[in-house]
Amino acid sequence: MSQLNNPSQWTTGGDAPTDKQKAFISTLASSKNDSVDPDQLNKSEASAKINELKDKPTQNGDASAGQPIQDPNTWSTGDDKATGKQMGYVAVMAKKAGESVPSEMGKTEASQKIEELKGKTGM
Repeated sequence: MSQLNNPSQWTTGGDAPTDKQKAFISTLASSKNDSVDPDQLNKSEASAKINELKDKPTQNGDASAGQPIQDPNTWSTGDDKATGKQMGYVAVMAKKAGESVPSEMGKTEASQKIEELKGKTGM
């Protein structure tokens, strides 16, 4: 098993969770009707809790990622290459929608494709 797949072996696993981990746990817990205090977890435990919550059925049917905070067409970096996370989301949802996965996209294009695929897949 890779160390990436085993957070308890991370060098920083005992550190406090990152702000992103805490925010993601709070969002997931809310959509799953779960009560979690991310401040009581370390980085390793937070990662495990995220995986646990992701696998748990959603209790609130309309708990989706929602609209982008800012219109992607106004992003100053919108023409830059899409992030790895964006391409990962596009790949997963395109596969679920039975569509081919684009090899390259800009950030704005990827954001718009994610919104389109969310509508098609219900993700």
